Amino acid sequence: MPGVIMDNATVGGARHAPDTQTSSTADNLRNGSLHVNGAAKGAKDHDRDKESYTGKPRMDGHKALPELPHITQGFFPFSTLVNRSVQQCWNELSDLITELAAIQVSSHSSIPLLPVNGKSPGNQSPENLQKKLRILDFAHAKRAEFIKLLVLSQWSRQARDVSKLIDLQNFIRARHQAFVDALQRVGDMKRDLVQAQVANPDLQTALEILSKGRLESLADLGYKSSKLLTARGALRRLHKINRIISARLALHDSIPHPFRTYRIHDGRVTFVVRGEFELDLSIGAESELSQFFFVDIRFLYSPSSNIPKGRMSNEIDAKINDKLRDSGLTVCFNFLHGLVLTNKIHILFKQAIELAKGLWSETLRVELLHRTLVIQYWALKPGPKSWVEIGIKSGNGNADSQGFGVPCLGLRWMRDGQEVDSRDIEFDADDLSMECLLRSVIALHISYLLSSAYGILSEYSLFSTGTLSSQAILNVTEPGECQLSVQLTSSRHLRVSIEPMSGAAILSATAGLSERSESDASLDRSTIDDLVARVSRLRCIAAIEELESNVRILGFETVSLKGLRNDIRKVFPANVLRFSLFWHPSWERNWVVAATSSIASDNWWVVQLRRSSEGATDFSGPDTSVPLCSGHSMSDSFLATNHQTRSSSFPDLGYCLSGMVAVYANVSYLADLQTVEFHPPLRALRVGPDLQIPDIFIRYQVSNLPRALQLVLPAGLRRKNLLKNTVRLAFHGIDRRKNIAIFVAYGNLVAPLTDLCTLVSKSDSSLVFKRGGSGFALRLLAPAGRPVIVQLFKRLQTLECTLSILDFLRQRRMTPQSLSLTHIAFAYGPRRDLSAIIGIGLSEAPSSAELDPVRVLAGTDPLLFLTLGIRFNHPNPHRRVQGSLAAILNHSSNEAGLDFVTEILSFTLPLMRALEQITSNASRQESFRLQVIVRNAYTFHLHYTYQGFCFQLTTSQHSGQLTWVLRELSSPEARPGHDQLKARLRGTLYHSKGNGWKGLGNGVVADAEGVSNVIWALDGCFTSAQHNTWLPRETKTDQDYSYQQVSEKQSQTGAPSQAGMANDTTMTANFINDKSLQRNPVASDAADVITID
Repeated sequence: MPGVIMDNATVGGARHAPDTQTSSTADNLRNGSLHVNGAAKGAKDHDRDKESYTGKPRMDGHKALPELPHITQGFFPFSTLVNRSVQQCWNELSDLITELAAIQVSSHSSIPLLPVNGKSPGNQSPENLQKKLRILDFAHAKRAEFIKLLVLSQWSRQARDVSKLIDLQNFIRARHQAFVDALQRVGDMKRDLVQAQVANPDLQTALEILSKGRLESLADLGYKSSKLLTARGALRRLHKINRIISARLALHDSIPHPFRTYRIHDGRVTFVVRGEFELDLSIGAESELSQFFFVDIRFLYSPSSNIPKGRMSNEIDAKINDKLRDSGLTVCFNFLHGLVLTNKIHILFKQAIELAKGLWSETLRVELLHRTLVIQYWALKPGPKSWVEIGIKSGNGNADSQGFGVPCLGLRWMRDGQEVDSRDIEFDADDLSMECLLRSVIALHISYLLSSAYGILSEYSLFSTGTLSSQAILNVTEPGECQLSVQLTSSRHLRVSIEPMSGAAILSATAGLSERSESDASLDRSTIDDLVARVSRLRCIAAIEELESNVRILGFETVSLKGLRNDIRKVFPANVLRFSLFWHPSWERNWVVAATSSIASDNWWVVQLRRSSEGATDFSGPDTSVPLCSGHSMSDSFLATNHQTRSSSFPDLGYCLSGMVAVYANVSYLADLQTVEFHPPLRALRVGPDLQIPDIFIRYQVSNLPRALQLVLPAGLRRKNLLKNTVRLAFHGIDRRKNIAIFVAYGNLVAPLTDLCTLVSKSDSSLVFKRGGSGFALRLLAPAGRPVIVQLFKRLQTLECTLSILDFLRQRRMTPQSLSLTHIAFAYGPRRDLSAIIGIGLSEAPSSAELDPVRVLAGTDPLLFLTLGIRFNHPNPHRRVQGSLAAILNHSSNEAGLDFVTEILSFTLPLMRALEQITSNASRQESFRLQVIVRNAYTFHLHYTYQGFCFQLTTSQHSGQLTWVLRELSSPEARPGHDQLKARLRGTLYHSKGNGWKGLGNGVVADAEGVSNVIWALDGCFTSAQHNTWLPRETKTDQDYSYQQVSEKQSQTGAPSQAGMANDTTMTANFINDKSLQRNPVASDAADVITID
């Protein structure tokens, strides 16, 4: 018993003097040495469990009573307790200080608190309050401990008396136990003496038997000794017994249904219970009331053994006979049937134990509960458990018992924690095999898993449509033959099986794919979902890897996902497991295609990426944050999968992807415009069968176009609707040399125009007309991903203008020679010997930002302007006025235009031919050089620089007709021969008349045909005096004089000239830089100078 030693000190701590003894001390001295709770005699006395003392002899010669055993076990000094308590208090205080130092105390609150009773409240932060609470809790706990020590120290004052009480109690208990042991021994002795008793001998009976050989007092039963049986007699008796048994079973006894199969032979009846036992019974008397007796039993199932001879055989014999005597055949059958069922369960249990110790180690758990055997398989597999229960099923209402209420062995199958039907389990009750039973159960379980996975996979479109194949091979008895074959791609297959013993799924495919899938496997989901998920991941990985390897051959580049934001996954459906992005150098940088793969379908997506700042998107640049703009699914498969038998399937795929990017960009642009009708809509844009790129059908009406996209025509050109409304835009591949997409727009004319096919220039492949019909085609070029819609609308409007000009020229009886979207060449003149080219051009193309659909819809100012130009090749005389004619074509006035230009060509043709002939005459001397300055198509300045004469030829209305008027502009300084020339001019021109002209006194007026006669007459006035010597002695060079005269002329007639040319200074941008307009005449050195101002 534990105790506390006070270390030979009082509670107050004062020790007794050595020679001072209290009364209690004196009492102890009479009994022996002094002990205070065992504290005396040094530390060695503390180690003994108890101590006994022998007293000294008393004075009367008798021995003193022995000392009581002293108990010291479990006692320890009070000082040890105090020291340990103090040490523990110190250690906990150190830990508390360390803990408080780790708590960071915040500074005082910014709002000062008013002192209470003149004292500051201090830091009232939560951390400081927590420190204070910890210190207070520690102080309270230690105070309670030391109070307990104080109570112990006060109790120790009576420790000496308590120690005596403990010794006394121990002595009383020892004596009580001794009395109990004595009584027990006396009882055992009396019980053992019963076996030693012997009965008294009966000497009288013994003498009678020894002398007479018999005992007269015993009754004689009158038995006669039996005779020896012969073989015939034995056979006869056996036949008799057989007849008695047969009659008795047929007439008297109630035979249970399982015993209805029996045979009678050799004086016994053998009942046969199929699959269980054969029972041999016989009779001991002829009476029908006598019982049957047990003869033998043989078991009819395997494995089984015969009942061993001895105690077990005797007990079974006795029990069967008792059942037959008391209850008859029915109870006997029930007993034996129950015995057989129990034996079968034990046989299966032993087999299960052997399997669990062998190959099925750690995968089987076997437990026998009364007469129910529970076998859990796949024990290490997480999730819901599966097991089989084998027990005895009552025959009440059970079809297996054939309606006769006979119990039988029954199975109960719990699959993944749920009870399922066990009728399909192969279980042979006649040939017991636990391994066969387990293999059948596991085979059914695996078949269920694989068939369920097969059913789920078959519901997806990839498998239901026959794009991919799957096959489930199932077996109800052999789990190793169950497998699921899945086609991942056209060249890769996967075999799924389940290991029978552990239940682990085995996926046999490419090593890399399997390892990756195993690492991603989740054990929290059900087995079927896990199988489908792993097959789905493997299929998607295989599909994407195979696609990437083939697409790279076509020149596509894989876009790293690191350069894109994570929200790109939001474009794709949630069931997409793998995807990859591709880009082609022939595409715009903000367009990519995405190949997505899921177990339901494989899709190609067109994805548009757009930066916040303008510029090309560089996926590998430092700023790789590319926000997602939009995405669209364009197919339900990887396209090339359905064309695997064709060697060109993947090149066709490259063509298809580029086409879809190009088409989608245009359809998206049309959808953003909102004012143009088109088909198919954006949501229905899909790749057709055999990788066909869908065409875009556009309803073309200029009035429906946004104002910014309507082509502004010159004032003199009227817009005509010459094209039908429907235009088909088709993708025609990629130009590999330029890396641009080719589109062709197909349309039809409202009314067919003749000879269009022959007029189209062969050098211009952007426009084609159908021979003998009204169809036409326009070729459009742009990088894939850049819309050609604006370009298409420009071309269509330009084509309408071109056809309008062509129709107008034909109405004016001019002969078209060639036609394109940039020019129309035609022949004119009385003999159609002159040709001209009307150039058709557009203003500078607007920037991509200006063509953004949002800005186009919001804009009210037009962005497209059409300009016309005209060009004449050498030696066409009208080449000198082509700039003025071009200005007239583009003039904003309604009086200008193509109609006006054609009239000018006819009106000025005689004049221009006369000037051409004069200036191109190589035989003219340098001194008679004529300089022609074209102010505009109606005003010409004729300079004879050496003679100092300048004439103005302009048009005027005379007598209601348009005529030419020639006047002399300058009066140069007097030179030799000047008066002669003046007289010649007056006599020849001013005061004369001729064919188509007449003089006015100071000038000449002429019609369109007669102006050439005037020019020739004027030139004749100067050339007829070529042999006269009127030239000045000091002449200037032709170049200097020419510039001087032009300057003088401008100074003299500057105001009228500027006024006349104010509206004729515009030239078409397409022709102003044409080199053909800057060429000088071939005979420029010998002919007069023609200057176009």
